[in-house]
Amino acid sequence: MRMLTAEQGEGGSVPYAAGVPILGFGIWLTLLAWRWATGEVHEFLLAETLFLLAPLVIVPLGLPLTSVPVRSGRPSRLFTLAGVLHPIGALALVPAFALELPWQARFALGVPYLLFTVCAALHGLVRLAGRSAFLLEEMTLDVALLVLPGGAIWMLTWLGDFPLLGFQGLWVLLTAIHFHFAAFGCLLLVGLLGRILGSRRTLAPRAWRLYPVVAVGLIGAFPLLAAGIAGFRIIEIIGVTIYVLLLPLVAVLLLVGAVRVDSRSAGRWLLVAAGLALLGSTTLAGLWGLFRPSLVALPTMLRFHGTLNALGFVGLGLLGMRLLHPASRANVAGLVFSRLSSRGRTGPRFFERLAPSDGRQPTGLVDDFSEYARPDFDPLRLDPEVRRFYEHTASYTLWVVPDWKPGFRLGGRLWGWFARQVQQLVLPSAANLQRHGVKGAIVAVDDREDGRERVRGWIRTYESDGSPIYVAAYSSHVAGAMRYMNIAFPLPFSNMTSILRIDHDAPGGTGLRLTSCAQEEVPGGDQGVYLANPVLPLRLPLNETIWVWSSEGTPQTEPPCDDPSVVLRARHEMWFFGRKYMELHYYIQRASETRPG
Repeated sequence: MRMLTAEQGEGGSVPYAAGVPILGFGIWLTLLAWRWATGEVHEFLLAETLFLLAPLVIVPLGLPLTSVPVRSGRPSRLFTLAGVLHPIGALALVPAFALELPWQARFALGVPYLLFTVCAALHGLVRLAGRSAFLLEEMTLDVALLVLPGGAIWMLTWLGDFPLLGFQGLWVLLTAIHFHFAAFGCLLLVGLLGRILGSRRTLAPRAWRLYPVVAVGLIGAFPLLAAGIAGFRIIEIIGVTIYVLLLPLVAVLLLVGAVRVDSRSAGRWLLVAAGLALLGSTTLAGLWGLFRPSLVALPTMLRFHGTLNALGFVGLGLLGMRLLHPASRANVAGLVFSRLSSRGRTGPRFFERLAPSDGRQPTGLVDDFSEYARPDFDPLRLDPEVRRFYEHTASYTLWVVPDWKPGFRLGGRLWGWFARQVQQLVLPSAANLQRHGVKGAIVAVDDREDGRERVRGWIRTYESDGSPIYVAAYSSHVAGAMRYMNIAFPLPFSNMTSILRIDHDAPGGTGLRLTSCAQEEVPGGDQGVYLANPVLPLRLPLNETIWVWSSEGTPQTEPPCDDPSVVLRARHEMWFFGRKYMELHYYIQRASETRPG
């Protein structure tokens, strides 16, 4: 069977069988024609036939577009496993729905599809956890994958003829249909639409500003609708109202997106057709959900709303996206994380057992700052003292003044208690403007133990009592044309890794900025703060930016310092869920200089 490239990425591609949705559509049409010829068109069999369109056609159309490029060139294992399980699970559903079998056999035939949906949901979870930047369109795709097991559970309930949450009979099957089309299919299409609008946001700025309202609203509307159907009428009305208001906007955005893509592609006109079909299905949904008794009969909803939504909106829309294949702005998967972790406490002696056998003795956080050169960053423009600090860090001493922001001081004290127990990441006390002397040491770390290249440790302790501030293993990695600073802080059975992008502090400036924050112009960079572990590396809701200047180049906005021995100044800003919770102001001296009293 010919293989179709699902998504091109650094170092290779992710394969997916192109014939699966074609074969599935052929099977579905055959089943539909057979039932039509035999006169079996009552609402139960119509609903079953409509449901089968999802696993046979809709899922294999959309799943390849969620693949994550891996920089090693090897496909994601979860995505590969999902690609193997899907045909097995989908084909097993055909006899389960088409033949008169005992419920036990029908249920057993549905289990492989449930296993596939669990694998697809885990694929979505891994996508979500490892992304360096918050990209709403990609999160919408993640949510689409995460709802699939819910639809499979309702499908198994129908096959086993069980009640679930007070529902039984046809309502169970209709709920499974809604999970696959109104949730998975709709959110998948909206996420892919976001890729088109995001890549052309300068050409369609109004559509891009409207997109977050539509995406977030639809992500929230489905659980509201589900809760409402479960018995809370007012919540159901709210959920239906959100759908009725937002889906026409989706149709408009589909038309805008179609205008912005290649006019030579058939995908453009499929998006137009999907948008027009959506307008019709939304009208019927409003007449059904907002009025009691409903103005539209159930068989009419199945024949017209179901067909327009499944074949027209979701089916044609995903086929169009498959032809257009909008590219993701997300970072390529496969970041290199340190393997270092502690079994309890970290402490300043952590690196003693990790000394390399080659006798390497680094003196700084980097050997040569020129390694970070790229067209938009010239290390030679940096003030020589700034560059020397990173290349000969051991020859400097420093003191730090914390500035905790209102609302975070209690949290700082709670974190401080935990940090002191594990002797790692002990931030200065929440007493603002208190000066803390800091001692530092640079040690070599065995690359084989860490898993990265040219690793060195920076151990910082408080000068007053020798207690640890942090123990960090420094390295770097290259992705594309960018070299990132890759810093690991060993924690119990994991480590916190901060990946920093390096830039000039300002155009023409001689200072330095290191940041984990995503750049608007390059949202797919590797920078970010992660919890690295063997199971599921997780992008944390933390960010940091470090500014470093020579004493002469320090901005006037920084606190004044009249100590002539201070040769460098630095500001370390930290954010939690986008709110700055503290700043650390560093005053750095040559080790031979006399420290202030």
